[in-house]
Amino acid sequence: MGKRDIIEGPAVISYNGHNYYTEGSITLSPDFKPRTLSSSYFGPADRRVTDKLFSLSFTPCGMMDDNAQKYFPWDIDDVGSLLAPSSDLAVDIYASSGVKLSFPAGVIISPPQLLLGTDRGPFGSMTIACMGDLTKVDAAADAHYTIASAAISAHTLDWSAVRTPAYKLVLGGDTPTTIDGLEGFTLDLRASVTPRMVNRYGTVNFKLSAVDPVITFAPAYQTESEMLALLNIQGTSAAQLGGSLSLGRSLTLSPAESGALGITVVFADCCVESGSMIFGAEDPRHGDYAIVPVLSSGSDLYTITFPDLTPAE
Repeated sequence: MGKRDIIEGPAVISYNGHNYYTEGSITLSPDFKPRTLSSSYFGPADRRVTDKLFSLSFTPCGMMDDNAQKYFPWDIDDVGSLLAPSSDLAVDIYASSGVKLSFPAGVIISPPQLLLGTDRGPFGSMTIACMGDLTKVDAAADAHYTIASAAISAHTLDWSAVRTPAYKLVLGGDTPTTIDGLEGFTLDLRASVTPRMVNRYGTVNFKLSAVDPVITFAPAYQTESEMLALLNIQGTSAAQLGGSLSLGRSLTLSPAESGALGITVVFADCCVESGSMIFGAEDPRHGDYAIVPVLSSGSDLYTITFPDLTPAE
């Protein structure tokens, strides 16, 4: 070891016109998929490369300013579609040391969870897949990445755009029901993507295979009868065996206080997927409940809206 410098330090990710500042570290992982060649006599003998790409994972600080597309660039209407844009969007990592790593083509393959509460989030981890340049052979010096000395042109971290208000969940209907979460609320799109590979190039795109949104929370003060009623187990509106669990009620998850700015999530119709009650000396009555959307004719399965923080003129 000729010197005592150990390379380390934070970075900023620039992608699709947005700077992603992160709560913690950024993890860049080469995602090789080797094929093992072996023989019964010698055992494993060699590894042959079948794919080359990078996986970039991080937890955004949560700047929100009418920019939901920077975190959720696709929705239920894109299921079955390819996700990478027709024109490649480069991914740049600007390290505080003055080093810039660039990748020719990126696509968001895992959007963040929304962690909505005063003492959490507002975002969970997200992942961008970084792919090579299809117009260049692997022997090219910039086929899959470049490394240069460069500093980010201008920092854009705005803590006023990181909103962490208290949230409430409202089930619509003739008599709306308002629910507070003991620890806030979590939205997970439960999205699945499938790599699309070409033998000559490896992974060239990703297909959105499924989106199955769920909101989870622990109710704060609802009675046993109120939560059991939402499960549609018995009574005049009970779901019959083989029938739909739909409540026939909209769901709106939004800031609890009037005038507070934050994220709004809407299900046009919904049902309770699961829930639990806890009977003990130390635990609150309710464990986690999960509510999922039900597709309503003429409505979106779900919508996610970020606040517009542009000052009024």
